[in-house]
Amino acid sequence: MSLPANVGQRLGAALMRGCAGACVTMALLSAPAVHAQSAEAFGVHYAPTVDVEGRELALNGTGVAYRALVKLYTVGLYLPAKAHQTPEVLGQSGPMQLRFVLLRSMRVDELGKLITRGIEHNCSRPEFFGLIPAIRAMGEQFSRMKRLHAQDVFTIAYMPERGTVFLVNDEPVGAAIRDPKFFPAILKVWLGDQPATTDLKNALLDHKAQPVLSALE
Repeated sequence: MSLPANVGQRLGAALMRGCAGACVTMALLSAPAVHAQSAEAFGVHYAPTVDVEGRELALNGTGVAYRALVKLYTVGLYLPAKAHQTPEVLGQSGPMQLRFVLLRSMRVDELGKLITRGIEHNCSRPEFFGLIPAIRAMGEQFSRMKRLHAQDVFTIAYMPERGTVFLVNDEPVGAAIRDPKFFPAILKVWLGDQPATTDLKNALLDHKAQPVLSALE
């Protein structure tokens, strides 16, 4: 079955009309670890570890996304084990977490378009076609909220027994999206061959780069 060339644009537009309520900063407790280090990203503190469903995740890297010269958000990647290459990240089992802290107010549709476009750019057409139900479910959840504000915490969490959960300020907005291929596709938005920015990818993989490129068009 062939996929219409503009399906990504249509899905992005659908997210624009709705994008919202997704995401709630994991209802998880942070706990320091002897072997892990906390991080500061433009004044935002990221704990060295977080506990997700009874499993401790370590902070892998942090970075900041820009549009032109405007800082949009910081993001931290939490994994079961430290990893410095994308295949190492994608090969891990267990819970994982992307934790964003907004540095300015932004429409949820901006983030929705970034995720949809990033998924499309980092997977094959058949893979993208297979993810359409999950992308639509994300759009429906995002449609419940119009804006994210400065200091809001937006979390994308993967829990193997449940699926992908979006949270905002520790409150889940919708049910878990169960497709096991969805969270790896989301990770590739920032860590794939065509990431939001290469510098931000390197920062999340702890390559000590300074992410200063545009993350949103």
